[in-house]
Amino acid sequence: IASYSIGIDTQVYDPATDPALKVNYTVKDLKSKRLDKRALQRRLGLPEKNVPLLAVISRLTRQKGIDLLLDSLDPFLQRQDVQLVVLGTGEPALEQAWRTYQQAYPQKVVAAIQFDTQLAQQIYAASDLFLMPSAFEPCGLSQMMAMHYGSLPVVHAVGGLRDTVLPYNQYTGQGTGFSFDDYRPEVFRKMLTVAVNLYRHDPQIWRQLQHQAMTCDFGWERSAQQYRTTYLKLMR
Repeated sequence: IASYSIGIDTQVYDPATDPALKVNYTVKDLKSKRLDKRALQRRLGLPEKNVPLLAVISRLTRQKGIDLLLDSLDPFLQRQDVQLVVLGTGEPALEQAWRTYQQAYPQKVVAAIQFDTQLAQQIYAASDLFLMPSAFEPCGLSQMMAMHYGSLPVVHAVGGLRDTVLPYNQYTGQGTGFSFDDYRPEVFRKMLTVAVNLYRHDPQIWRQLQHQAMTCDFGWERSAQQYRTTYLKLMR
């Protein structure tokens, strides 16, 4: 992963101790993560079944790529047996678009147009994929939080997203998520399909990617050391 000087509070965002979760889990016990999926499905009224659970936790704005996401989803939801949970508030037109999606796909889509930190952490824990196709993203924290909970991000490869998400490499097995460069709905949709198919058909590789994502060092100790090193270079 490229060098970066951003971080998250790894004590607050820790699936092993997070009090918001139904069941706590670690990178060595990912089976318990499924119980958090069931708990979230039950809370939100989704069918309780083992399908890929996709998540969006975001300000609902064009900068965050929400319009690209909306333009991408209809054919994808028609063809794929998946569930999608969206949490956030933002531009009224985009909020209404998500409500329309929920009405069109009541067994697949939940649009929680609200701000709820406890629900956000439950979604991180329950989800399999975290969607963050930002048009531009100087930093970005949500993708790191998702990885810390074993939810693999699908991101537009820009800014902080490019720096923090290592794209899956089918030849080496390396990666902590999935990324795309060409900012078009059909390209994003294709990457979503790649990720969902990997979840369904290669659980061993999927667990490997989760392990790699969850063991990334996103704590502020590393970032602080990078700031210190840069400061000392400038002083010299």
